[in-house]
Amino acid sequence: MWEMVLAGLFAPPILFFVLGMVSVFVKSDLHIPPAMGTAMVIFLMASIGITGGAAAIESLKADPALIGVIVAIALLAMFLGPFFAFMTGTLFKKFMRTADAWACAGHYGAVSSATVALGVALASEAQAANPAAQIFAGWMPAVYPFMDSSALIAAIVLGRMALINEQGGGEKADIKKVLHLTVFGMGVWVLVTALFIGMLSAVYSPGELSRALLFFDGMFRGIICLFMLEMGLAAAKQIGALKELGKHAVKALLYAFALPQVWGLVGILGAYAIHLAMPGKLFWGDAFVFATLAGGCSFVTAPAAMRANMPEANPSVYLPMAVALTFPFNVLIGMPMWMIVSQILWGAA
Repeated sequence: MWEMVLAGLFAPPILFFVLGMVSVFVKSDLHIPPAMGTAMVIFLMASIGITGGAAAIESLKADPALIGVIVAIALLAMFLGPFFAFMTGTLFKKFMRTADAWACAGHYGAVSSATVALGVALASEAQAANPAAQIFAGWMPAVYPFMDSSALIAAIVLGRMALINEQGGGEKADIKKVLHLTVFGMGVWVLVTALFIGMLSAVYSPGELSRALLFFDGMFRGIICLFMLEMGLAAAKQIGALKELGKHAVKALLYAFALPQVWGLVGILGAYAIHLAMPGKLFWGDAFVFATLAGGCSFVTAPAAMRANMPEANPSVYLPMAVALTFPFNVLIGMPMWMIVSQILWGAA
């Protein structure tokens, strides 16, 4: 178990993330062009989507009863997203302005595409290193939009209601706009459509799908390294903005570190409960990737949704917390912990 955890902690994507942060601290002129950053997000979401869609079809062909597990996981994701958003907003409003608290709630309830991409890479590496074992089936990212969209809608509706109560009036949440931003935003839209492409191709054109996957599988590990380099650069650059938190910085820091770890563990326990109810369908790698869905902190879909629907919130509060605090902590501490817990529960330790 420890060898596997160390292999994950010292995996090239993690080390590239550290390189990005160190590069900012030593004032290197290393940078990733914005257009390249956008292209990497598109590639990673497309790769995760098409691979997950194909894996879902192949898994269902091998075991049609798996559909019950997929539905159960999707329903769990739809419940956990709003629950995480509600709990985060309730805790944060004790020391933040109402708008900032509920904007943070959306970020900590929604899904971090970078965290999921790294989780998929680590789970895939573990499966490739032990091909005879059942570790990661590959379809878990398909539930991404169920948690992401439900969390953002819940945070915005609750936030707008809180502002109306606080101010005695105000603008109501535009649910249609929230849905459009969350479903048709670049990251989620590419992942969801690529998911369907993978599923349809697996059914009707498996030969062409195999050729396409040669490109996506071959490039994925290299692209995720460069993407994590960019995230390390972004995280280090956002640290200075945390001064906006003022006297509440320490409390915000503790919540930014602790809450995602709890959410990730809740995700693992939820997956384990489904595993106990329907044994033999979920493996520890699946639970680990579900933890990356539950324990991530969005900085792709959530900032866009909050900027449009919670303009009263201060981006200098919620964005640095997500990028400069939670994401690095998840990468270096949270994900190894989730991996260990998943292995212990599934008896792989």
